[in-house]
Amino acid sequence: MRAIVDSMALAAGPYSLIYPAILIATLFGRWQAGLTTWLTSFLFAWYFVLPVFGSFTFAIDGDAARTVVNGLAALVIVVFAEIFRRAVRDAVRERDKEIEARGLLLREIDHRMRNNFAIVESFLNLQSRSTENDEAKAALGVASARMHSFAAAHKSLYESYSANEFSSLVDMRSYLTDITAHLAQALFPGEEVRLRLEVHETKMPRDKASAIGLVVNELVTNAAKHAFHGRQDGEVAISFAEEGETWRLTVADNGRGLGPDGADVADSNGKGGGFGAGLIEAFAQQAGGAISRESNGVGARFVVTGQLH
Repeated sequence: MRAIVDSMALAAGPYSLIYPAILIATLFGRWQAGLTTWLTSFLFAWYFVLPVFGSFTFAIDGDAARTVVNGLAALVIVVFAEIFRRAVRDAVRERDKEIEARGLLLREIDHRMRNNFAIVESFLNLQSRSTENDEAKAALGVASARMHSFAAAHKSLYESYSANEFSSLVDMRSYLTDITAHLAQALFPGEEVRLRLEVHETKMPRDKASAIGLVVNELVTNAAKHAFHGRQDGEVAISFAEEGETWRLTVADNGRGLGPDGADVADSNGKGGGFGAGLIEAFAQQAGGAISRESNGVGARFVVTGQLH
């Protein structure tokens, strides 16, 4: 840069390029690099830029004083640049320590949360196996599935943090896949009834995702209890997708349909009349959606739609 300046205006601003060079050297290479740059740049400017060219002799009165003043000013830059560099370094170290502490706390919370979910789910499963009452066994199984839905939402959320996404959004594909796999194992162990899942690549806020997972849990559990009574096979299809600014969840089965003996307890207005139906309505509202029911006599279809934001 000095050579370029000299090619256009010889000896103009002999010390003008020294200051940024010293500042950059100190910030990126510590004070030793700053002092080295200060010494070499000043010797270069003194020997090759100031008259007399190629000599340390001053041809103009005042150049000696000007050189001393500029040299002291450059040394001040080295000192303050080094102070600033150390302050930034210390701040970065403190930030890294804080991030590490937060990461450790997050891992500890995740570990405890997973243990708590697993313990509660294990207790419910153990109680279900030890009871002889069919209704109690079914209720405990439903409670266990609900607990697994919460655990799956927590797992998906934590994995997003672990991947440094630092997002409060839940990956719906992995979340609903986890829930569906658990429901298939718990409700249809013999694989007579198939669970089919189709989920578009989308993410939802944690609260909405948990509510949607609970809706899926309730609807599939309801289908397992009522839709395929007396049948050896069947299918429950689950789909979740974004449609513009809305999301759409569909759970459909090819069972007996809605009605007094169908897949859902419904009144003449099409609204659920049982405890499970009430929970489905509540979970759908918690997700910010509205549910509709359809039946053509050979199956039931539940559609929940809501706004993404």
